[in-house]
Amino acid sequence: MEDVRSLVDRAKAGKLEAYGAIVRRFQDMAVGYGYAVLGDFYLAEDAAQEAFIEAYRDLGKLRDAAAFPGWFRRIVFKHCDRLRRGKRIEATKLIANRVASAEPGPGAGAELHEMKERVLKAVGGLPENERTVTTLFYIDGYSQKDIADFLEVPATTVNNRLHASRKRLKKRMIAMVKETLEERAPDERFSKRVIEGLLARPKPLEIEGHPVRQVWELIRNALPEYEVVEGAEVEDKWVLHAVRDNVDRAYHVSDDKVLRTQMTLTTIKALRGRTPPVKLLAAGRTFRPDREDATHQKVFHQVDGLYAGKEASQDDLKATMQRVVDATLEGREVRWEEENFAVVERPGISLMVELPDGWRDIAGAGILRADVLREVGVNPDEAGGFAFGFGLERMAMLRFGIDDIRKLWKPPYVPG
Repeated sequence: MEDVRSLVDRAKAGKLEAYGAIVRRFQDMAVGYGYAVLGDFYLAEDAAQEAFIEAYRDLGKLRDAAAFPGWFRRIVFKHCDRLRRGKRIEATKLIANRVASAEPGPGAGAELHEMKERVLKAVGGLPENERTVTTLFYIDGYSQKDIADFLEVPATTVNNRLHASRKRLKKRMIAMVKETLEERAPDERFSKRVIEGLLARPKPLEIEGHPVRQVWELIRNALPEYEVVEGAEVEDKWVLHAVRDNVDRAYHVSDDKVLRTQMTLTTIKALRGRTPPVKLLAAGRTFRPDREDATHQKVFHQVDGLYAGKEASQDDLKATMQRVVDATLEGREVRWEEENFAVVERPGISLMVELPDGWRDIAGAGILRADVLREVGVNPDEAGGFAFGFGLERMAMLRFGIDDIRKLWKPPYVPG
């Protein structure tokens, strides 16, 4: 297992999959600690979610990567304290009415339910220090060293607090403590609430006159020979594997479904069953766990073009992309740089446009890899292909002089 220092260093360098690994490693601990402070697992999940977002945003402020556990705990506590101040919560508050029903019959189920209530009361009644280590130890089997690093105390202190808490809890309840707290470990709801919030955001492509929609319409008019295809925002995970996109960068809806991370997922899937030559174009919302600021959003739009046929040269690809630039960003100087992308042969190409303060990339492209074509039923010995993707928000900001991407997501969706 990769150590925390290495994960934090890679996350600081912009590797989102590294931060995804950090979230998975500390998610249960964050929620368990939140519960120990708040006495409510649902509020603890809210606090943990906000803490992960803040930690990612402020990761650059952490000088010593190895100090992440304790630094992160303080962030979790800050959000717990905010929730506690907003709504007074008793330390022994129960959420037993939210416990899922068990398999046994009514009598046995009621008895088990009552026992779980007693366990939660017993844990909630422990002194705070003991309640914290007990919750962290049992919720996901964290080691005493992990807990010590998180709480920034010696491992012997953790051991002593566990020993004291066990003495307070009756021996016959120890097994139930472990079972009950494991049941409370974060499940799909932790990510589902995030996903529901992302899907509930506005849909600029459906808003008349929206800058993002205007750019999309200009691209469609510039490439009339391309067939426009549509796809679902919730995609099959196999498509993600087909384009060799990183699964850790996706929001997981279920074991086999994800929120699409790029529109190439839509065009690649639409290529299946079609006979080359084929030209496809798709636009829509995509989703990635990025830090949100003036130039980045977790929800953003891409337009993806795909050509599969016998003649698929890089010159044709560049000429097609130039048509898009001429239609949307008239008069902008462009240049091409090498860059690697998941779905195309290396090196791919990045399209840069000149701005007063330098050059900015607005699109990525390249020749489709043979294994990707084969994955969707196209024989690479008979046909090649290329793909290109433009960021619609970035192009809208350039075309309309918008300085903050967030203005595109708030009424009236244009700068005031």
